[in-house]
Amino acid sequence: MGFKIKYIDLKKQHANLGNQLYKKIKKIFLNSHFILRNEVANFERSICKLLKVKYCVGLNSGTDALLMGLSQLQLKKDDEVITVSHTYIATVSAILHVGAVPVYVDIDESFNINPNLIEKKISKKTKAILVVHLNGRCCDMSKISSIAKKYNLKIIEDCAQALGSKYKNKFAGTFGIAGAFSLHPMKTLSVPGDGGFLITNNKKVYRNICLLRDHGRDRKTNLKKCFGFNSRLDNLHAAIALVKLPKFKNWVIKRRKIALRYSENLKNLKKISLPLYDGKNYYDTFNSYVIRVKKRDMLKLFLLRSGIEVFSHIDKGVHLENFSKTKVALPQTEKIEKEILSLPIYPELSLSKVDFISNKIKIFCEQ
Repeated sequence: MGFKIKYIDLKKQHANLGNQLYKKIKKIFLNSHFILRNEVANFERSICKLLKVKYCVGLNSGTDALLMGLSQLQLKKDDEVITVSHTYIATVSAILHVGAVPVYVDIDESFNINPNLIEKKISKKTKAILVVHLNGRCCDMSKISSIAKKYNLKIIEDCAQALGSKYKNKFAGTFGIAGAFSLHPMKTLSVPGDGGFLITNNKKVYRNICLLRDHGRDRKTNLKKCFGFNSRLDNLHAAIALVKLPKFKNWVIKRRKIALRYSENLKNLKKISLPLYDGKNYYDTFNSYVIRVKKRDMLKLFLLRSGIEVFSHIDKGVHLENFSKTKVALPQTEKIEKEILSLPIYPELSLSKVDFISNKIKIFCEQ
């Protein structure tokens, strides 16, 4: 189905960067530099500078970044990790793949973990909290960090949708042992395929993950020091991300302007609930702009038929999957997931198109 307005238009983004991208790609092919070369190292240094963190490891996906971050906690079989069900399945998969057990906490109006419910789920087996900063909005890290300290729990951060997001002027990914990021095409900073990275201020964690991503090989000595994985960020993808990175801050500013326009246009619609906004404590990057509406499926169909591409992302919690062994009641999660709708948002989206989308939503609400 062709859309007048796409949910995200990477074709426009790449067209704007065309000459820079093609020049960089051509250079890499001429030099045949493909695996863990200068572009990966340069990208890692650039991320460290951007996020004010000591170490960054380029990996082949945000999923592997989560998996490797959790692997550094020395979790034993059946140790528990507190997290949310309202997330992409990779979050929970990573917990299960290290032999631990996910313990779900319900979410609040921010779509993130409700910190006031965490302590009720802590047991003698609880070893960590895996927070998910969803849609470019940080979790309430003051409360979560306080709980973690009180019960001696480690924090790992799923920042797949939160590059550049801040809580009290501190970047997502810098509150715990490690932060896991994705470079998937749907993310604010993306590559043409899979990619990801992990950040940390812990030197031991950094060194261990450098080994794990490259089959346990120490690149300085070429000796194998452990069993590892093939999880290297592609050098070509790193180069493309480096072309985009100088534009990133401005792209976030544009996303925030688009989000503000949506909110201004839709604020008086009683049938629509808008994303929470707190400019004092939170700096939201709006990887997604998610509204809530009780007749979600009807609005979704109406917008699709109007040529507007929208998604009901995460409309089923992981705990509700047929193969999920963890059965638990999460009333807020289950209620919200029936109402959420993600509207188009990307830096190249004009405000006139935002107004067009908003007007269509107004027409629907007046019916």
